[in-house]
Amino acid sequence: MEHIAAIMLLVGCSHGSLACEELQAPQVAFESMEECVGALPSSLGGAGASKRIVHGRCAAVDPAWIEEDVEISWRMSREKGLEVDIRQVSPPAEGVIVAENTAEARPVLH
Repeated sequence: MEHIAAIMLLVGCSHGSLACEELQAPQVAFESMEECVGALPSSLGGAGASKRIVHGRCAAVDPAWIEEDVEISWRMSREKGLEVDIRQVSPPAEGVIVAENTAEARPVLH
């Protein structure tokens, strides 16, 4: 199993940053933050397309976290540009389904 210490996130925005969407990074997971930061300039250049501005950020990941128990979210702000938040989420208890649009859990009926 690969040791992941950082991830790369690329986001493409229309001019004026009114509409943004996540873009496919050439490599997402890295064994160190230094590797990710070193690959970022070429990834940004390769992701550029007409009529959009590409933003990129590397974010540290705690190597102890299990991939399935991590939530990654991002947003664009005028002050900081692309902001990435990675947090560990607790998996639902066995036999519990978490409702799609609420934080409510309900037991599974067999």
